[in-house]
Amino acid sequence: MFQTTSNLKILREALSSHLELSQYFLGIHTFFDGEVIFARDVVQVNVDLGPFPVDFANVWEWFREQLSGPASQETFAYELPFAVQASDDPIMEKLIELTTLAPKTIWMIDLSNQEDPETGRRFVIVTVPDKKHAKAFRETYHGKPVHPD
Repeated sequence: MFQTTSNLKILREALSSHLELSQYFLGIHTFFDGEVIFARDVVQVNVDLGPFPVDFANVWEWFREQLSGPASQETFAYELPFAVQASDDPIMEKLIELTTLAPKTIWMIDLSNQEDPETGRRFVIVTVPDKKHAKAFRETYHGKPVHPD
């Protein structure tokens, strides 16, 4: 799950264009210390009306504020394919589990739409508060496939 690296610029562009679609699904979940500390799902389904006015600039500013941390913090970004499913989400469960192993916050941002649900994108943003744990994360996970149990 950590083999396809991304960056915040790609996420910003994808999120901005996604919010302009007439139909979309947006899921934002945050995990820390084995817990879900933030969850927000937005579903825009009305084809006859324009997209609900979401102030992208404020959403992005809020997100960036949440990512801010000490100067020693490192941020990693990854992208995976995503499709909205009614069943369990083993990747989400694995991400929650990873927050119990060392100090880190993981953001999972899902972008999908009903017109082509197989083309969804999942961004995983990992913030690690210090260089020691960032090095351990990089050596253990960065650029490597991590599969749910």
